[in-house]
Amino acid sequence: MVKRVLLAVFLAAVAIPLAYAETPVETGSISVPAGTMLHCRTNQTVTTLLNKQWDAFSTSVTEPVTLNGRVVIPVGALLTGRIYLIERPGRIKGVGQMRLNIERITLPDGRDSPLAATLITAYGPANVKVVGSEGLVKGPNSHLPDFEEIGAGTVGGTLLGLMFAHPLVGATIGLTATTVDRMRRRGKELTLPIGTQLNYQLTRELAIGRDVPRTTASNQVHIGAE
Repeated sequence: MVKRVLLAVFLAAVAIPLAYAETPVETGSISVPAGTMLHCRTNQTVTTLLNKQWDAFSTSVTEPVTLNGRVVIPVGALLTGRIYLIERPGRIKGVGQMRLNIERITLPDGRDSPLAATLITAYGPANVKVVGSEGLVKGPNSHLPDFEEIGAGTVGGTLLGLMFAHPLVGATIGLTATTVDRMRRRGKELTLPIGTQLNYQLTRELAIGRDVPRTTASNQVHIGAE
């Protein structure tokens, strides 16, 4: 009886580590070709009013990327990067603009790789567009509101001048006052709220390592006393 108990203890001591041992590490890497699109959404608001150059930002993948029928970049993968350029809109002329460069990708299972990609399109905020080969985001143009505001001030000044039989003087005063007031204020800030859709395109092949060990208990041995 004692021998059987000792044998059972010995077998358990050997079987349990084997049952929970890590599976062999898968070597090599998965190569995602250049030109692949990465569809994602911003995880925080980015704005020319508050953010500065080199601020960090992140986005999350919203559509899986498949290769030969296999998902290589799943939904939820994290893309992190920095604001390489940011400019506030000017007074009277100029628009807000920024360049959002992503630098790394982290998969849900912890695998992490550097990447190179360019922003192609942005959807969400009104009158926001991506221009150029470096993915520069430009905000809404404030020229039309400026002209409308100045025009309204001129008309108001003219009407006021008519009341005192000096329409030209009134128009001049109205034009000058609204122009000076408008020059004190900047144009509309460029803001990409949280959840803005950004579509990046890989400019170089992305290598994703396959070296994350996986633990399994599929070979677990059940030992029972006789």
